Amino acid sequence: MARARIDRSHPINVLAEIERLSEVDRQVLRLVAEHEVMSTEQLAALCFPWPERVADAGRRLRYLATRALLVRFPYPGTHPAGLPAEANDAGPGGLPVPVAPRWNEGQRWAWSLGQGGAYWAGVERVLSQDRWIEAWSRFVPHERPHLRRRLALNDFFAALHHSARDRDTARLDQWWGPARCADTSGGKTLPDAHGRWRYAAETVPFWVYCDSVRHPFRGLITTVERHQAVHWRTERDITVLVMVNDNRERHLHRRWTDLAAATGVPMPPVATTSYRKLRTWPTGAIWWPLAHPDGSGVALHHLAVGARQSNPRFRGSGLLSDGAGS
Repeated sequence: MARARIDRSHPINVLAEIERLSEVDRQVLRLVAEHEVMSTEQLAALCFPWPERVADAGRRLRYLATRALLVRFPYPGTHPAGLPAEANDAGPGGLPVPVAPRWNEGQRWAWSLGQGGAYWAGVERVLSQDRWIEAWSRFVPHERPHLRRRLALNDFFAALHHSARDRDTARLDQWWGPARCADTSGGKTLPDAHGRWRYAAETVPFWVYCDSVRHPFRGLITTVERHQAVHWRTERDITVLVMVNDNRERHLHRRWTDLAAATGVPMPPVATTSYRKLRTWPTGAIWWPLAHPDGSGVALHHLAVGARQSNPRFRGSGLLSDGAGS
């Protein structure tokens, strides 16, 4: 693993730079701190007033990198399994199409916290003491698959937010990263994200788990079962979304159905999608519930299962209401 280079040519007074942060800058740092890595398009859609002007967003992000608040590194592509090679360099569906010039010298960038940004996240209590110290000394793993899965997942949430930008009937009003998700169970479960999507009269709180090709189906099913056992008070109220590779989705459904038939346990409120569909139609009817054996897809808001809005665990507004979603 190589350390991502901090783009600076002279010493930085971090405290002075923090005092000059704009509200948009704070939104950017808050999201990157919570979700570990973000692409330029994602931050443009979530934080900047003109999402289609990605080049303008890129200039501000590069400035924050020169101030040691962010670290930039070449965009590693989205999760490759199940996707053609050229799709890794294509823009994600559901996000604004950048206007020319699209990228500086044709290079796309991803962003993580710099040391100044990690210090700010600790002072603002966006990260706990242990986590901001870890972010301070983090090596950015350029080629690790989990980084590409994280970018693919962030594309999904950014596309949800962007699709609701000018609509009164839709809103992404909660989005938690993996660290905050783990804190809800004391580390007993490790979801990749938690969100709450409102559309018309429907509200869909959901957990997200991203499949790793290295794990067998039974391990993935056991992970979801453990999650429901820990969150037993809301196991029938909150949907679990599972993102898998194209060639594993149908086999996963078949395996889950066989296990349910053998044990007599009813199907849990779980829906799956593939990384290909997630990248191409993130806000479309891409979710395949376990209860639909025919494989028909439904939109996210159709997965509402009557969640209890008074549950205090999910009363907090999450990061988006503090900044990008407000």
